[in-house]
Amino acid sequence: MKRQNTIKIMVIFRLILILTASFDIMMRPYFSLPVKAVCIAGVIILHVNDYIRNYFQLFERNRIIYYISMAVGIIGSGLYLLPFDNIALNLYFIFPIVEIFLYRPTIQVGLLILHILVFLFDMVVLKEGIEKGLFPYVALLAMVYLFRINSREKEKGNLLNVELMEANAKLKEITIVKERTRIAQELHDSLGHGLIALKMHLEFAENMLNTHPEKAKEVMKKALGISQTSIADLRKAVAVLKDDQAWKNNVKLRDSLTDLIDSLQTAGRLQFEWFCDDMAEYASRDIQSAVYETVREAITNGIKHGNARTFHIDIFVHDKKLLVKVEDDGAGCSDMKKSHGLRGMEERIQLWNGTIHFVSVQGRGFAVEAEIPFVTNVE
Repeated sequence: MKRQNTIKIMVIFRLILILTASFDIMMRPYFSLPVKAVCIAGVIILHVNDYIRNYFQLFERNRIIYYISMAVGIIGSGLYLLPFDNIALNLYFIFPIVEIFLYRPTIQVGLLILHILVFLFDMVVLKEGIEKGLFPYVALLAMVYLFRINSREKEKGNLLNVELMEANAKLKEITIVKERTRIAQELHDSLGHGLIALKMHLEFAENMLNTHPEKAKEVMKKALGISQTSIADLRKAVAVLKDDQAWKNNVKLRDSLTDLIDSLQTAGRLQFEWFCDDMAEYASRDIQSAVYETVREAITNGIKHGNARTFHIDIFVHDKKLLVKVEDDGAGCSDMKKSHGLRGMEERIQLWNGTIHFVSVQGRGFAVEAEIPFVTNVE
């Protein structure tokens, strides 16, 4: 649309130049009418040549025809200046300079040299002095060249702005994707464990309802407590998504693990052997959170997928690394496919430049082993 408007403006401007040049030619008394008609026709042909060259974008489509068209325009306009030295033809002689410097991505040196040679030829024939002819021409070249540099800098600035906007859009998109993944992982971690524990308690209560109603009632109360804890975990997950304030309330890792294990022990159905090094409490809160979430997810996966009943948990600091190991006696697997939970554990540990491995053999349980560089709690 912008290019079409420019072409329309140039067509109107060229028509004005043609009319002005034609009027000047008709006013010359020493030319016959047929000669004047031929001269006016030549002016029209030169302008039509320029219009066709730019309208059909010959520079992009056919370079040879483009160079021929430009050469005809330069030589033709230069020759017209010899008998008709008027304002319209002088302006037209400037058109090729503007096109050479401003219309093309690179300066066409050959055409520029041709234009300079035609100008020098006209200056010699017309016997123009240096001050009247050469200085204004050099000043014109310098002005157009500086305008080109300024235009290119603006284009570069606009291009950088566009690239910056695209980069911001991509960054925003990446941030949204990461936030969605984060929300999914947080909800999976906070609710998955609670629902597994709640299911186990309700199943146990159902089995004990007729034979041991008092025990069933006790388990139901515990299930109610788990549901309330799950609601609290959900609220905490929302708080994490809002301001990342999880694990900044001075809750000890060992206490959190104790609450986790207590919520899963129902009438001795699950057995836990676990150890948590006192040094682990000095790790940063974010790393403690990652350890807790990893242990919780490992237990949840063991119960859910392996029907595990016994868990061995070791958390200790050695050689400036925080080591985490969770083993169970579940069914295990020979062909491991990483679920949402396993991928979540990987992402969580790798976020802190740690490594994590999953070891399993069919019928011999499942093990999660992680290492995280030990970073002390600076709070």
